[in-house]
Amino acid sequence: MRFGGGGTGPRATATHLVVLYDPSDNRVVHLHQVVVLEGGETVSREDAERHAVDQARLLGHDPERLTGLHLDTPLPDEPGVLHVGAGGRLVAIRPDAQR
Repeated sequence: MRFGGGGTGPRATATHLVVLYDPSDNRVVHLHQVVVLEGGETVSREDAERHAVDQARLLGHDPERLTGLHLDTPLPDEPGVLHVGAGGRLVAIRPDAQR
């Protein structure tokens, strides 16, 4: 019996992870991920960033007050509010640790 297999679906050929954060406190206010599947339309880094800004605006954020960052590192495993830390890495800060 087989458990947990991904099957024979298309493989991911590219992944873009874009965050928009408030530079006053480095808190991430919008996280946008694009996964391009084999045979799918190519999405450039610039297109992913542009789409992130467009989606943030649709959700009521003011992208002109935010800073964008394209991540090449994974999301943190620990729970918490995402912030951009030293070196452009994401860190999760527990809400009770901010007080």
